[in-house]
Amino acid sequence: MFDLKKIKIKLRKAKIKILQDKKTLHDIHISKQYLKDNFKFNFNENILSDKGIDRIFAFANYLEKERNNFKNNDMWNKITSNEDHKKLYNFCTKNNKDEFLKLLSSLGKTKLSHGFLNYASFSKLSNSASERNKEANQLLDKLLSLGEYRKKIKVYNPEQGGWIAENLDYEELIEKIFTFQGNKIKPFLSPNYTFGIESGKNFYCMKDFMMLYAGIKLDQISKNYKLKYVNEIGAGLGFSAYYFSKLNKNYYNIYDLPSVLILQAYFLMSSIGENKVHLSGERKNEIAQISLCPFWEIFDNESQSDILWYNHDALPEIDNLLAQKYIKKIISAKNSYFFSINQEARNDNSVGGNQHTVYDLIEKEGGYKLINRSRDFLRAGYIEELYSVN
Repeated sequence: MFDLKKIKIKLRKAKIKILQDKKTLHDIHISKQYLKDNFKFNFNENILSDKGIDRIFAFANYLEKERNNFKNNDMWNKITSNEDHKKLYNFCTKNNKDEFLKLLSSLGKTKLSHGFLNYASFSKLSNSASERNKEANQLLDKLLSLGEYRKKIKVYNPEQGGWIAENLDYEELIEKIFTFQGNKIKPFLSPNYTFGIESGKNFYCMKDFMMLYAGIKLDQISKNYKLKYVNEIGAGLGFSAYYFSKLNKNYYNIYDLPSVLILQAYFLMSSIGENKVHLSGERKNEIAQISLCPFWEIFDNESQSDILWYNHDALPEIDNLLAQKYIKKIISAKNSYFFSINQEARNDNSVGGNQHTVYDLIEKEGGYKLINRSRDFLRAGYIEELYSVN
């Protein structure tokens, strides 16, 4: 005798497997109603003081003095050459607060968010229920992987059956994942018009789950090897630095492109507090834990020791000569470590060549030892590597 209920479940699971985005690690089912009730585009009013905004403008003018001397031929230079990045810079250097805040208030709709937030653009997500469903599945996939890593749920195992995730209490899972030793970590202040999930009156985007994971790994490595600093090369909007700062009191230095640094300054200062972020060119206060510096300053600083160098989703896509220069700088640090989460696709780099890999770069140098190489816990096709140097 046929069990109609079981047949329907099997058909639904088969449909999910066929339609599932191949970038996800789990087969996930969410209803249209759940998507409508729990996913949204967020919006926050500016919370920075006038003094904080003036500091960002002074920072932009500090960067302006040298930025034209350091142009690279790579994907990220092409992205930050977009008109929206030029507008951002122009509003800062001309002290135009109204236009600066107006641009940032709609950041998720602009090219400023390209490569830093959702997979799909705001335009696609706002106009297509199918795109929102795909993005929601991606976000929940990262949430499940993070839950597995933190041992808050079982690791789904296709060899033992049960690979489809359904009927989970995602809000409860988020609460568990973001609680450490009884203390709840609030999410990073995402840019307006970012697509994500609402839980307990807080908003979480995909990067919150990906970069909390990175922050946890950085905290573990720092403590295991008794390191004093983290130096991140290319930091997106600063999610990793924020989450690390909630887990560890070590100093954290970011080296990045000028217009990206301006975005980091705004969102990190809004998320962690204005006094806890130091901007290169100004006097450093004792409270500041996170420092933002233009990428060229990394080569001016004297070699330090006991550093955790970190790069996530960037080195294969930047100018090869600059990437090799970074590796040489990393290798020169005494008693230090390099943690990489990157892809190895070797795809077109959008400027007439092909992307390289981290091991392409580091194997040209001596003075390192590979401690671990494994697949990333959250993203298909991404590799984690930890090296000790000198």
